[in-house]
Amino acid sequence: MHLLLIRHAESVDNVANLYGGSRDAPLTAHGALQARRLASSLSRLNVRHVFASNLQRASQTAQAICDACNVSAHEVKVVQVPYLREKHFGTWEGVKFASSSKRPLQTGAETSESINNRAHAFLDVYLGPLLSTSDPNSSVVIVSHGIMLNALTQALVSKFSFGDSPSLTQLTARLPWSNTGYLHLEVARLEENASTTDVLWSNLAVDVSRVNFTAHLNGLRKTRGGIGSAAYDKRQRTIEKFLAAPRKRKAEDPLRDC
Repeated sequence: MHLLLIRHAESVDNVANLYGGSRDAPLTAHGALQARRLASSLSRLNVRHVFASNLQRASQTAQAICDACNVSAHEVKVVQVPYLREKHFGTWEGVKFASSSKRPLQTGAETSESINNRAHAFLDVYLGPLLSTSDPNSSVVIVSHGIMLNALTQALVSKFSFGDSPSLTQLTARLPWSNTGYLHLEVARLEENASTTDVLWSNLAVDVSRVNFTAHLNGLRKTRGGIGSAAYDKRQRTIEKFLAAPRKRKAEDPLRDC
């Protein structure tokens, strides 16, 4: 099974260099194009489950993936899960990034313990049962936020048995998460006849395939004049629709050999 942990596309808070946290910032126009590129690159996968934070920058990115994958016999819907929300930054919510001497005193921020508890709760309630029972050729997509994705990664490391993956050492530290960048893990059951009624993490082995993968964004440039950084309005035509059909690029499906 393929497990993809994906950071949301570019949001208006990203381009404004703000601590977004639990603010419900929308995607930018450029972020919407990023989400479509990501979705197109994953459209040939057998995506059966898509989970996302209930903040719109994540849920909109996840919806783009569902839209691209819903061309086969089965329909995929976004399951919005509050466990996957970004850290709440307290009094830093909406504050610009700055040196520590220029930032206001931070109070009311969510603790690391709370974030880690949410990560483990998501694995136990949502992901674990799927990994134990789903089609081994299917894919599960999780769209969330940088800090939360790192918490999820560390929670997975604590539960899984990892193979001899050359990228494994990268999971023991804080990972980079570009907009629409994703971590691709390949999950396998160690015993085909194991019980499927329990969440048997010890019966699952994982290999790391790709970290912060963003090849789907190759050649994508932001529209000038501030248009690309403006909030995405789905009622407007995108710049791609004003252009002639682009020359067919070489296959960029990141999992085409899987």
